[in-house]
Amino acid sequence: MIIKCPECGHQVSDKARTCPSCGIDIAGKVTRCPDCGEVIFKEQNMCPNCHCTINGAAPLAEEETYMAPGRQARENSAQRGGSATASNQKPGGKGVRVAPPANPKPKRAYTALIVAFVLVLIAVFLGFYFYKNTQEQNELRAYENAIRSSEPAVLQNFLDMYADAPKVHRDSVEAHLTALKKIDTDWTNAVLSGSKTEIEKYMKLHPQSVHSAEAKIKIDSLDWIAANAENTQQAYQRYMDDHSDGAYYDEARDKYERLEARKVNSDDRQMVSRLFSTYYRALSQKDENLLVSTLSPVLTSFLHKEQATKSDVLQYMNKIHEPDVITIDFVLNNDWKIDKKPAAEDSFSFIYDVEFSVDQKTERMDADKEHFCTYKVTAAISTEGKIMELNMKRVLQQE
Repeated sequence: MIIKCPECGHQVSDKARTCPSCGIDIAGKVTRCPDCGEVIFKEQNMCPNCHCTINGAAPLAEEETYMAPGRQARENSAQRGGSATASNQKPGGKGVRVAPPANPKPKRAYTALIVAFVLVLIAVFLGFYFYKNTQEQNELRAYENAIRSSEPAVLQNFLDMYADAPKVHRDSVEAHLTALKKIDTDWTNAVLSGSKTEIEKYMKLHPQSVHSAEAKIKIDSLDWIAANAENTQQAYQRYMDDHSDGAYYDEARDKYERLEARKVNSDDRQMVSRLFSTYYRALSQKDENLLVSTLSPVLTSFLHKEQATKSDVLQYMNKIHEPDVITIDFVLNNDWKIDKKPAAEDSFSFIYDVEFSVDQKTERMDADKEHFCTYKVTAAISTEGKIMELNMKRVLQQE
């Protein structure tokens, strides 16, 4: 059926999807005014032709021309050849002047404005919703991070940034912050005490404290100080047993080994005994070469003379071999007291401090002269295994 486009007035099929002239939607979008029969849009509340209020317009019927009751009456009267009835005239025979049908005015711009306003409101609402939701998600993540954290600064940052956070969140973070501050105070007191016992007590009370690693380091340091002060193999071994990954483990092992090396062993005793046996044998046999082979080039002390030379020792040898001496024998009593000490700091070369006694038996032509004497000997042996100091003190004399 051909109708008039309600928008532009051009002829168009009521089955057309859009008006070929103005492009507005037609199919399913138009109906007729129940009063005047004018083709109008379904969403219109008032007929633009007769200004009738639309409560519900009847759709266009296929292959049927709709005619309003008033128009039908007029057409029926015309068919009967009659003129306008009384209902069409004013009293006195004058006809009623009917206003020409008004052209429908477009309402699309007004509708578009309403739609645009609604869309803006929706966009604002959605924007606010997503912003609010993002803020809530950020606050929740910050809260969860703060509760898991052991750093007071992280918790304080949450309180500063989220002043409007839920009360339950702020209360929980504040309680956690108070507990962490108490832990920090306990740690400060333990450190200031300088006591291993207090630090161990702190670790027992706060095993998950952020200061746990620092506490272990502090205990390691205190144990090392104590081991150094004691300076025994037992102390260093105890430190190594308690701190297998300690900061001073290698140093403790080195000091332990140095103390072990300072122990006088059987090899040390044999070396000392052999050296002095050779020395006294050379004296008794008056063997200069053998005697010199046992001596350092310079002796720090020989028979209480400082900076003595080999010549001083040879002179002593010649002195004891007086003209009336037939034989001299020296007998070592093997009552050794040997102490090893490093020749230099952090050195595995040693100097030996030695104490022992020796008997001197002298056979003389003059029987009235001394023939037996015991000496207390203090000596030192260099790192080269040479006598670098030797002093003797007479302790027993027999006639």
